[in-house]
Amino acid sequence: MAALVTGPARTRPSLAARIAAMLFVGDAGFGIAMPLALAYRARTGRLPMTPWGFRAFEGGPFDRLDPAAFAVLGAALVGVCAADAVAGRWLWRGERRGAVLGLAMTPPAVALGAGYLLPLLLISVPIRLAMVAAAWRGLGVRG
Repeated sequence: MAALVTGPARTRPSLAARIAAMLFVGDAGFGIAMPLALAYRARTGRLPMTPWGFRAFEGGPFDRLDPAAFAVLGAALVGVCAADAVAGRWLWRGERRGAVLGLAMTPPAVALGAGYLLPLLLISVPIRLAMVAAAWRGLGVRG
């Protein structure tokens, strides 16, 4: 007896889609670290040291902002990173909406990454864009 198939057949997302997904989710790690850094700064007046010997989120043009503006932009980074994580999940499943969300979050991610001097976030942007472009035709409309 043949099983009934409802809806479109699911295919495994391309390697490019999976790489893009991992990059989006990886970049979301900055959104996890930011609230911790902001809480530390509120307690001590300084940003925390990283295990690599530099202060987290320090060194960029946002350093010149007052602490309240720095925190507001930090909250924006958390939101962008959360959206990047969602985009990565959808891309991992091969859904085009993940690419669309990820592309929409790229300009604010670049602006915030430059403002907080986050080279790992900035380096990943052209790679994830190239992977989205390579995967685009194979992405489906699901969800």
